[in-house]
Amino acid sequence: MIFISPDLWLQQEEMMRLPVVSLLLSLSSMGTALACPLDDMLKLCIASGGSLSALHQGVKQGSWTLQPGAVYASSLSAPSTGNELYTMPSGLQFFVNYQNYTNLFSSTCSLNFTGATMKPGVEDLHCSAPQLAAFEKALEEAPLGKITKEDKATGTTYLIEGEHRWLTAFVSTEDISQGLVNGWVETSVAQPNKSMASGPDIH
Repeated sequence: MIFISPDLWLQQEEMMRLPVVSLLLSLSSMGTALACPLDDMLKLCIASGGSLSALHQGVKQGSWTLQPGAVYASSLSAPSTGNELYTMPSGLQFFVNYQNYTNLFSSTCSLNFTGATMKPGVEDLHCSAPQLAAFEKALEEAPLGKITKEDKATGTTYLIEGEHRWLTAFVSTEDISQGLVNGWVETSVAQPNKSMASGPDIH
């Protein structure tokens, strides 16, 4: 029987994010164009999409900016739902819709593809073969869990199963005739509370 405290949980969450961020820094140093949405998906949706605190910490650090949306319940109560809009340094925007329960946090982080294609420089949404390979390598090398890749006619789905975290990352190639890339990430994270802190971690 393994017991875990909320403080230890947060430490583990932060430790999980650090290797992802370091991988992203190495990808950027390799010349990966920030305008390709895969880089932003990794930073915002995958590395930080598992909690509001991680997303908001990125705002404090200047990693991205936040345009708050609606919150459908007191932020001090659970459950609550809400939506937020994040703008990356590349100029790309991502919608984050979340549900914050007592024992579970889930979010959907999706590229504002329509908004991006209406702006000049839509060619920036192109992702090269090396960038796609770098994205997959980052997923494989980060301590996210077991990864199952599913190739479909409209794109590729990455199903990621960790001990307390489950992700579905989808990279669309539906607009491949134009060479454009779209994507979204769904994340579910089991989170402890006071009652869980004194009970077994069932896995």
